[in-house]
Amino acid sequence: MPNNEEQTKECTRCGQEKPLSGFHKHKSGRLGVRSQCKVCREQHYQENRDRLLARQKQYYQENQDKISAQRKQYYQENQDKISAQRKQYRQENKDKISERDKQYRQENRDKISEQKKQHYQENRDKISERQKQYLQNLPSMIYEIHNTMTKQIYVGQTSYGRRRWSQHKSKLRNGIHKNPQLQKSWNIWGEDAFRFNIVEELPCDLNKEQLLEKEAALMLEHISNGAKLYNENIPE
Repeated sequence: MPNNEEQTKECTRCGQEKPLSGFHKHKSGRLGVRSQCKVCREQHYQENRDRLLARQKQYYQENQDKISAQRKQYYQENQDKISAQRKQYRQENKDKISERDKQYRQENRDKISEQKKQHYQENRDKISERQKQYLQNLPSMIYEIHNTMTKQIYVGQTSYGRRRWSQHKSKLRNGIHKNPQLQKSWNIWGEDAFRFNIVEELPCDLNKEQLLEKEAALMLEHISNGAKLYNENIPE
């Protein structure tokens, strides 16, 4: 018996004999495909688009609970399969997804801004508590910012984990960093010349005095080794 790729079927709309690949799959149809070919189904949709969309909308409105229950049940029964399919799709379409998201944000900037504002207003206490809890659980650390071109180093301490690097970059990009030497170098060499390095990660409940002591010790170590620092003062 010939395989499916070699089999053909007559379209009930245009009457043409076409290979099975020219029909959409449908498990209850003859030979496992629909009765009308892909071309005819697409043509029928375009010719009746408004009517079909209106009918779909009406059906959805009249059966929301039923549809929601069916989707929920299907998701629960196929979570692993759905997750794997989504992951594979994202991996195969990274550029497409990125471009689509970028275009959507550009075309809906005001809408997105209003949605975020409304969401924050409706959930202010919840968001505030969640942010507070998140910050409390971040590790403390001693870190460095390296200028890979000049080898000059900025030493710092923080109880906000890697968020501290984001804070530095935000101020440097806007030209308002409190360290004028670091800001000047950033302006000259550009963002790509700088690297963030975690020297020591510490418990989140470490007090400020202990962090300052460790920061000062690292600065003195660098100075004794002949390194040039951006820091203007050593914590006492």
